[in-house]
Amino acid sequence: MKRLVLGVIALLAASAVALAEEPRQRVMNIPLDMPLDDPLDGEYLEGIYQEKLHDVLKDSVLIEAPIPHIESRFTENRSLELWFSSEEDGRRIFWARLTQGFEGKTMQPEAALANFEATFGKPDKVAELKGDLSSVWILLKLDPRLPEARRATILKQLDLSFTPTPHQIGDFGLTDLRSRVKLLTPDFRGAVFYLTAFKGKIASMQTDLIDMVRAQTVLNLTAP
Repeated sequence: MKRLVLGVIALLAASAVALAEEPRQRVMNIPLDMPLDDPLDGEYLEGIYQEKLHDVLKDSVLIEAPIPHIESRFTENRSLELWFSSEEDGRRIFWARLTQGFEGKTMQPEAALANFEATFGKPDKVAELKGDLSSVWILLKLDPRLPEARRATILKQLDLSFTPTPHQIGDFGLTDLRSRVKLLTPDFRGAVFYLTAFKGKIASMQTDLIDMVRAQTVLNLTAP
């Protein structure tokens, strides 16, 4: 019995190590959960901006109302929004949104979809709307650091909730978190990719990292 207990403890320890070693989902080198002022895994948000993003950063501003968030513009027609949770929660990023336009550029949607999978892994859920001239995709990838039980629960919830209508797919890039939570559920945590194409070429691309649980430390997402 003692040997069995020790074996279970070792297995749990190994699982914890594996979870800790799972890479954090990032956009523009910035991970979900990154605090506004404190370090995360030895990194500071200010340090990421200065050391990794400085050469491509055009301008950036911290806005305190209605919720503390940072709006930044980068080269190659990219913009980034970082939204922070409550002070009690450590002012951690619960929503990171990277938007990129492709005006004047030629890039096939297949390349963008493959790049998402190479970066985040095979999507857990996909919604697609195809027309004669334009096409739209929504890809969801749960955070790989999630405990398996929570991941299974969220996937079961998504089976019921993530059934967007054509109208919801087409307008998804413009929706706020109160609208998205109905499709993604209040427990969602992970990457959301929104891609639009026109005449076989990418028109716009949006990559979000969202933690709905953390968002609710500053937002009421489920009120009627």
